[in-house]
Amino acid sequence: MNIKRFRRVCNASSVVLKSFAVLVIVVTSMSLFQVLQGNSNVWFTYDGPSFAVFSSGGSMNGYPITDAEYRLAAAIIVSLIVLVTSYVFWKGGQLFKRLANGETPFNPLFARSLKRLSLILIISDILIPILHSITLSVIYQDGHEFIIGLTSSFVIGIILYAISEIFYYGIELQQLADETV
Repeated sequence: MNIKRFRRVCNASSVVLKSFAVLVIVVTSMSLFQVLQGNSNVWFTYDGPSFAVFSSGGSMNGYPITDAEYRLAAAIIVSLIVLVTSYVFWKGGQLFKRLANGETPFNPLFARSLKRLSLILIISDILIPILHSITLSVIYQDGHEFIIGLTSSFVIGIILYAISEIFYYGIELQQLADETV
């Protein structure tokens, strides 16, 4: 294995992820500022989960949800999405930086950090559609819309969780091998 190349790739990955974290915050902050200033050319959208597990909606008076209501709900929920996304990018960048600095992934601190990151992805992927549905239902006075579902973040979180458990297993095997020798 070419250690120098691995460290360069990890370092580059760290820079890219941290740059995206900052970029997402800056662009979203500027966009929110434009919306608050009344610029009607800027708005937020939320597409919802890729795979809907449960969906319910309807109105009492037959009036559909307007674009303005969808945009307001998206503007409210986008702050939470940006915080979670930026945090995940930043922490992912820190994990790559640790690898670039020569730290092994087979230590409890690294495995715990990866496990925590995976749980954030899983939990946020479940909660964000629910919070968006609640926000939209509060804004939409004549009815409700409720969607529970999953996106690719859930799958990525599950994969990262499995990898963290593999690292824990590697740590246990290393300790067993050290005790045997």
